[in-house]
Amino acid sequence: MRIVTLAVLGLLIAAAPAEVPTGRFQEWRSWEKKPLTFTSGGVTVAVTPLPCPAQSRGDDTCSWEHFNNQAEVTVTAPGVVPLTVKTDREGAYARIAVVKLRHDDPRPGVIVESQSGGSSGDLTLQLIVPTPDGYTVATSEAAGIRLQGQIEDGPRDLSGDGKIDLVLQDPAFGTVFGCNACTPRPPLIVTVGAGRLVNESRDPALRPVFLADMARLRPRCFSTDRDRNGACAAYVADAARAGRLTTAWAAMMKHYQRDGRSWEWCDVPVSHWAGRNCPAGRTTRFTTFPDALRAILERGGYLPG
Repeated sequence: MRIVTLAVLGLLIAAAPAEVPTGRFQEWRSWEKKPLTFTSGGVTVAVTPLPCPAQSRGDDTCSWEHFNNQAEVTVTAPGVVPLTVKTDREGAYARIAVVKLRHDDPRPGVIVESQSGGSSGDLTLQLIVPTPDGYTVATSEAAGIRLQGQIEDGPRDLSGDGKIDLVLQDPAFGTVFGCNACTPRPPLIVTVGAGRLVNESRDPALRPVFLADMARLRPRCFSTDRDRNGACAAYVADAARAGRLTTAWAAMMKHYQRDGRSWEWCDVPVSHWAGRNCPAGRTTRFTTFPDALRAILERGGYLPG
């Protein structure tokens, strides 16, 4: 009898979801084709790989690797209605963490980061936000916010307003000023407000984030390395957010790489492209780096209106 009891207890323990500290991201990899379940802060997250549809769209992993790179993420907590979302159809893997999104929330929420991978890969962000009887969802797509990078473990309130601050990267700087992998991106900081994802990078309370990034980028921008203009662009963008634009611009003018090349980008968002190419006639070209940098700062809302 004792042996049977121990065996049953062992099965129950094995079946119980892993307990994970709040704020620690768990990674679900589509190519492993395995479910993932964990509990954190009294909230349980279950990730279930989706089967391939009967008719593939032709541009996903079902077409050429015969597995679906998309999963369902179900969030449950005692006494409330569960909520299920799907990871991004184009994401290769997802990072998921249970966190307190706002200080007055009745329970923790959940961050779902769908990553496409690669140095130029965008991510989509879903925040599963607690309500009194369940959850609602705020997404980067609904807010029209493009994002790159990844959220570090232990995200917290950096501005002191009682809401979590999620530090990611601004993808607008990729490939404009040099090779994609060697072009740093300035931070882009989002939070949840009024049920939506909000870009709060202009908040003066967040200036320390941008000052720290300036310190990281300064040595490279001020060096003699080739392809340093990408670092100079992000350095000046940081300075604009931190209230140091005039000084940083003057320093950049002394150190940027002058090699006669031109800079260009597409004048319409990627969502309006035909395939992977910018529509004909919608490219703007600049002959000097400072002109291109000023234009991208204006376009991205870094400069005063």
